[in-house]
Amino acid sequence: MTTKICSKCDKDLPLDNYYTILNKRGKSYTYTYCRKCHYQKMTKRTSAQWRKDNPKKWSKAAYKALYAWYGRMNKGVYLLITTKGLYVGASDKIRARVMQHNGNQPGNVQAKGAKVITWFTLEKVSNRKERFAAEQKWIKRLRPALNQKTGPKSK
Repeated sequence: MTTKICSKCDKDLPLDNYYTILNKRGKSYTYTYCRKCHYQKMTKRTSAQWRKDNPKKWSKAAYKALYAWYGRMNKGVYLLITTKGLYVGASDKIRARVMQHNGNQPGNVQAKGAKVITWFTLEKVSNRKERFAAEQKWIKRLRPALNQKTGPKSK
């Protein structure tokens, strides 16, 4: 038995499209409806209902998740490897800043005609002044092409 008919959508699907669990007796049990129907029937509806019934808990959980996500965004100096060379930058939220580099706003590498291939953190620095000094140190050391000033030269 490599396929099974979903009891909700009536599609004949492979068994890996169904959830399989172990019941209390230790026997393997495969749901009668596929994963997509399971999500529609159970997960989506129950989570929406829970959010509606528990707005304070949901708000607290969402805030906690967002705060944790921001906490994982390291403060420091980062290096972008792009199609047109290297770029060194500093930010208090490195991951978010790297994602911004894909936009066309001035100051982003895409505005300079480059696309980000990969990136990594060069140095973790929490203090803002020390972060700026570390960025300058890495720019002097690596001499990245995209950090060179463009525009009118001052006298």
